[in-house]
Amino acid sequence: MKKGIFQKVLPNLVAIIVLLLVAVIFCSPALSGKQISQSDVIHWKGMAQEALQYKEQHGHFPLWITNMFGGMPSYQIALESQNVVSTGFFHQIFTLGLPKPISFFFLASLMFYFLSQAFRMRPWIGVLTAIGYAYATYDPIIVAVGHDTKMLAIAYMPALLGALVVLYNRNYWLGGALTALFSALLIGMNHLQITYYFLLVAGFMTIYYAVEWIKAKDYKHLALALGIALVAGISGVLSNATNIFTTYDYSKATMRNGTLGLDTTANAGSKKSGLSIDYAFTYGSYGQAETMTMLVPGMYGGGSGGELDGDSRVAKNLTAKGVPEDQAAQFAASMPTYWGTQPGHAGPVYLGAIMCFLFVLGMVYLKTGHRWWMLAAIILAILMSWGKNFEAFNSFVFNFLPYYNKFRAPAMILVVPQLLFPLLGGMALTRFFSGEDKPEAQWKGFKNSLYVTGGLLALAVLAYLSFDFRGPNDESLLQYFAQSLGGEAAAQDLYASLKADRKGMFGGDLLRSLVLIALAAGVLWLYLKDRVKATVALGALIVLNLFDLAGVGKRYLNERNFVESDQYEQEFALTPADQQIKQDTGYYRVLNLTRDVFNDAITSYHHRAVGGYHPAKLSIVEDLLSFQLRKQPMNIAVLNMLNTKYVITPGQNNQPQVQANPEALGAAWFVKAVRFENNWLGVMKAMDQFNPGDTAILEASSKAQVQQPQTDSAASIQLVRHDNEEMIYQSNAAANGFAVFSEIFYDRGWKAYIDGREVPIIRTNYVLRGLNVPAGKHDIRFAFEPTAYKTGESVSLVVNILILLFLLFAAFKVYQRSKKEQSA
Repeated sequence: MKKGIFQKVLPNLVAIIVLLLVAVIFCSPALSGKQISQSDVIHWKGMAQEALQYKEQHGHFPLWITNMFGGMPSYQIALESQNVVSTGFFHQIFTLGLPKPISFFFLASLMFYFLSQAFRMRPWIGVLTAIGYAYATYDPIIVAVGHDTKMLAIAYMPALLGALVVLYNRNYWLGGALTALFSALLIGMNHLQITYYFLLVAGFMTIYYAVEWIKAKDYKHLALALGIALVAGISGVLSNATNIFTTYDYSKATMRNGTLGLDTTANAGSKKSGLSIDYAFTYGSYGQAETMTMLVPGMYGGGSGGELDGDSRVAKNLTAKGVPEDQAAQFAASMPTYWGTQPGHAGPVYLGAIMCFLFVLGMVYLKTGHRWWMLAAIILAILMSWGKNFEAFNSFVFNFLPYYNKFRAPAMILVVPQLLFPLLGGMALTRFFSGEDKPEAQWKGFKNSLYVTGGLLALAVLAYLSFDFRGPNDESLLQYFAQSLGGEAAAQDLYASLKADRKGMFGGDLLRSLVLIALAAGVLWLYLKDRVKATVALGALIVLNLFDLAGVGKRYLNERNFVESDQYEQEFALTPADQQIKQDTGYYRVLNLTRDVFNDAITSYHHRAVGGYHPAKLSIVEDLLSFQLRKQPMNIAVLNMLNTKYVITPGQNNQPQVQANPEALGAAWFVKAVRFENNWLGVMKAMDQFNPGDTAILEASSKAQVQQPQTDSAASIQLVRHDNEEMIYQSNAAANGFAVFSEIFYDRGWKAYIDGREVPIIRTNYVLRGLNVPAGKHDIRFAFEPTAYKTGESVSLVVNILILLFLLFAAFKVYQRSKKEQSA
């Protein structure tokens, strides 16, 4: 009996080892200690550095950081539960402690392999389709730029879908437990947009199953399956209560909630929660014809840069004009080969020519109803991915599909076909190699798939012959060429070379896809002719598919993306200006004008910065930037009230130099007068010209809370101790006063205490904190005590314990069943 169990496990074990080897080979530089230089991760390290240092000293991440935008919650930057019991350790098991990005690709392929087994595919078909999912070109592209949480969420999508399949196939205990676990892991990756897209897929699949159960009048199973799925899903959500509760609480105060503190438009007061449609669709609306890149990756030229080399027509054009070869190659590499509708593009959504062929085989050959819900989900995803390029449809979806207006970059939804193409293709091969159908049916399905795929390739050929390869942003490119080359004629000549390169990329990949599909079809033809066995055919398809996807994926994630660790750390190297500032160990903020102040986090790595980088800033901070600090010149009074003691400016040869700001107001101060405005817009406008050292500006609703300060020139207030979650001051005044603190107002957690008694924090100067301070000597304490975090920790602890118990009981039931089967 033991031998039987081993024989059953061995093929799966071999398949998993193969997937591991593929991931290791694809990301081999990671084994030598190199790191990926990812722009988004560099941003994150800048954002998170203060929190990481805090954790080294205190053993946990802080809930508030001070190194960006004057201060903000750390929830979306560096937050982890302090609970002892967590489902997170399963993630460590699944990734085997591998370095990234090996762990990313192995996890994605492992989770899809689980899905393939839930659909009862052969192990080698599971390997084939897992590679098709994990190495679809979108994954190497997002790994290269640093979208780690997105990649991890994508990795867990198939596992949760597979868990639902197990549940819907009447394995209630195991399916329910796995649904709870993988719900927890998917949501725990903290990428709500990918989770949202998964729910759309799960919804389509669940409707299909529910209809089948209703047709069979199996109402008990319907109730059980859906009830367990709902409970398990809610458990997965609540296991991440710490993150979800804090994120939800924080979102109410951010720009992403769609309700900025100021709205001067006619729609003020009626603005819906969510992003504006223009903002949501500006970046990442896939072109309609561009959808064909799923089949032919170079159809629209690849990415916005880095695709051309010294052998390109652009480089040869420049060398013919006398430009040195190395400079010509460098110039060619900077050229935007992408010429689609998106303003910026890292690379195409390519699902693989062979995966596309197998998907078509599934549509024309299979009789299962699964193909229809998959097709419906894929069509919806493609339509939604077009964003502003199919505005009539997507405006309706954006406004009426619940919570969809929280997300931008609609092309991201193409992870749906990335998931479903290999799934249906694997189901097709399972049936094709099963021997259940007569040869006539197999031949018919095979031929029909060739006709459909051939038709798609014919459309691509027509596009190749008819496209002009001119992009919507090429006018500015022509102007740049003219300025660089000194004339319109030379610019047009170079532009013609660029268009020829674009056409060559399309033509080369079109031929490549045609050949790969022909080879895959040849393998199936040999199988149908009884020239090769199914195992040999599958092995050949795996090799072809790996060659296909790894070949294109390596264009975007390759040796050039990996750097030595010390080279990686150079991104954060201290400049002489940084070193000069850091000699001051006091409490202050820094404005760095040598970088993109409000879209760069490098300064935050070393200093408490006025600027920074974060996609979901506090709305009051975003308003302050828009009205006072993004304009030229910046409002110096606002910089003073933010305690901006040092400004880094470009010096000789653009070397950073330090300018001290003696007008910085420090950590806290007493004002001489308090001024009230009718609304917050009035407060903001009043700040255009005011002296924050003398006057505090408040909104009229605060008038009843505030007493006008009495004159006391000797009054003082000093910061005596500061911590991310606690600020302690001492005040001394002969009369009652009003103190302003150069800390960002956030009433969803910060509390103030004077001599141990809680007092209200008053929003002052639009973004700062103010307090009524009585006469005499007092200890003033600010403490960050967010209820959302405390509640979330309690809920997640209880639910994680329940999920682990659920898993243990499910494992026991599986063991019981296996023993029963052995004794039968």
